[in-house]
Parts: sequence; C-alpha cells; structure tokens
Amino acid sequence: MCVLAKKDVLRYSELRKEMGNITDAVLASMLKELIQNQMIERHSYDEIPPRVEYSLTAKGQSVVPILQSICKWSGIYYREDSENTMIQCQKCDYKE
Repeated sequence: MCVLAKKDVLRYSELRKEMGNITDAVLASMLKELIQNQMIERHSYDEIPPRVEYSLTAKGQSVVPILQSICKWSGIYYREDSENTMIQCQKCDYKE
C-alpha cells in the first residue's frame, strides 16, 4: 500500500522490484486480497504484450495516513537492524 501511495501507478514487475524480498505467490495473493477489499485497482490494457497496472483506490488512499503513523511510531519505539528491514521500509519517509 505504501509503495503504491508513493509511486501512484505500478506494473506488477515494478511493484515486485520495489518490494524486493517478496515471492510472486505472496505478492499475487496480497494483490488479489487488496483488490477484493477495494483497496487497490487493477487496470488491464488490451495490448501485446499485455499490460496490467495497479493503483490505490480512494479507500486505499484513505488508509495511507494511518499506515504512515504506524511507521512513524515504530521508528520511535522499535529500532530494527537495517540489514533485516524490508526494502520498502528502508525508504520510508515517516521514520524518526
């Protein structure tokens, strides 16, 4: 969600690259769940090769400030070894 909030629209391969350490199975499952919960939208284009883009819905955008608050809080009260921190969390602008 935070990756999409920062980038606006991403193709699957770009999203996978941003996530870094996530398997295709987990990413596909999470995208499917987020689509079902109307948090993200999947736009497919009738092109060759096929193009699919993902973006946040209004509902998804509404939860971003909450996620940012959690990230900020965790930066204050929970310090992690940056070696084990997820790639997208290392880029987070909301850590203290």
